[in-house]
Amino acid sequence: MSNTPSPLSVSMTDVSQPRETKRRRARHHKSRQGCYTCKLRRVKCDEARPVCGACSFRGESCCYPPPNQQLISSNSARSARLGSETVEQLLQPLELHLPELSENVSRDDESINMADMALLTYYMIHVSGNMAVHPERKLSWQRVIPALAAKHEYLMHLLLALAGTHAVFEAEKAHGSPLVPNTDGNISNQIDAALSRDYHRILEHHQRGLEGFRHALAGMTASNVEYVFCGSVLIVAFAFASLRIRALNDAHMAPRSEDSLEQPYTDWLHLVRGLATVAQEHWFSLKISSMRSLLLYAYANDDWKPNPPSSPATIFPRLQHASPQLLLFSQGAAQQISLLGNFASMLNEDVGTCMEGTGSPETRISPAMQASELLSEQIKTLEKLEEMYMRILYVFQFTTSQHDCSVSRDLQIDLEETAVLSWPHAISNAFILSLQPGQELGILEGFSYVILAHFYVISLLFEDLWYMKRAFPQEIRTVHRLIGRLAYGPLASLMEWPMAFVAGR
Repeated sequence: MSNTPSPLSVSMTDVSQPRETKRRRARHHKSRQGCYTCKLRRVKCDEARPVCGACSFRGESCCYPPPNQQLISSNSARSARLGSETVEQLLQPLELHLPELSENVSRDDESINMADMALLTYYMIHVSGNMAVHPERKLSWQRVIPALAAKHEYLMHLLLALAGTHAVFEAEKAHGSPLVPNTDGNISNQIDAALSRDYHRILEHHQRGLEGFRHALAGMTASNVEYVFCGSVLIVAFAFASLRIRALNDAHMAPRSEDSLEQPYTDWLHLVRGLATVAQEHWFSLKISSMRSLLLYAYANDDWKPNPPSSPATIFPRLQHASPQLLLFSQGAAQQISLLGNFASMLNEDVGTCMEGTGSPETRISPAMQASELLSEQIKTLEKLEEMYMRILYVFQFTTSQHDCSVSRDLQIDLEETAVLSWPHAISNAFILSLQPGQELGILEGFSYVILAHFYVISLLFEDLWYMKRAFPQEIRTVHRLIGRLAYGPLASLMEWPMAFVAGR
């Protein structure tokens, strides 16, 4: 048989195996300048303006990128892949397809204040974790208060002022001298220019924060009381901390003059007392707010009354390894309350002589208040002092720790739970009036300062709180010098116990 294929077989092969042809995509121009609607639908946009054909057909809104949002050309992209572009060309803003801002949107505050950002960072790193020892209250300072401050400018000013006091004090320690302005209003020569700027920045933040706080306080309701209470807490913390930088003298936060350095600071007491007013007016709203941990204290009560500590007290077991200040307090607090009460009784017997105004240091009294009225306020204040002291002695008696921490930290947590640092709220305005600087000092007024020094002793027991250190020892020394000028032995002897705390530091 012949091997030559027949014409039929050839034709069948051609039919069964058709020739394959390549499909070619139609050429078109690529563009990324289409409208946002077509981009979202992933359809081609003809880029007709003001409304493209696709949007016009569908009856949809058509919005194009602003003219200044131009993409890098394809030639630039290819050259970038080849490594021929400079860094400046590559660092282009991301193409975020957002509509243009309306004309009424302000762009005035777009810059970042780096000094304030540094203070805020300083607060979060160095301050927030050291404002309380109890874990729940510490968490409030670390998270709740910064979150509330981020919503109101006046709260942020108050928070930055508080952070600045800590920063200035740390700088003061590095310089080895207290931050006290000299008589011409300048910062001491030992404090450098940078610290001086920080000092004035603190005062500016505090003044602006107080101004905003006053407006918020005037319009306080149940809906904004949480923010107002947060502002009160920041103001109280600043009042305590400001004593460390020796900076405040009057309502305008002006530096003290050289003459007033012999008088103890009392203006900060007015800042602190405002907190109680806010809390009392909206107690229920605050108890269910995010700030409730700063209101509820386990041992702020009268549990000590059934068995008040005797004088002198025995050494409690949990104080065996405590600091000298805590031991000194446990051994002498009850006795000191007794001595102060005895002195008040002596004054009460001699109040008729005091009112005669013979001019001797023993008998001068304040012209703003009758001697009997002042003595009555002092006795009431002594009752509050005894209450605070007994709360402290009560927790000193605890034996079993309830916290997973060191013995010293456990003791500090229990001290914080007594809420004894709220003592400025417990004293009356009439008593504070007897502490006005510049008035002629007599025995009765001097006794008010002695009582104040015994309240300051409470602050010395809080060894883990930065805003309680160093300022109150200096204030106790100032009271001691003030009482010494009266040259009245029985009154001066009452300062020996507070001065023992100062000497032991």
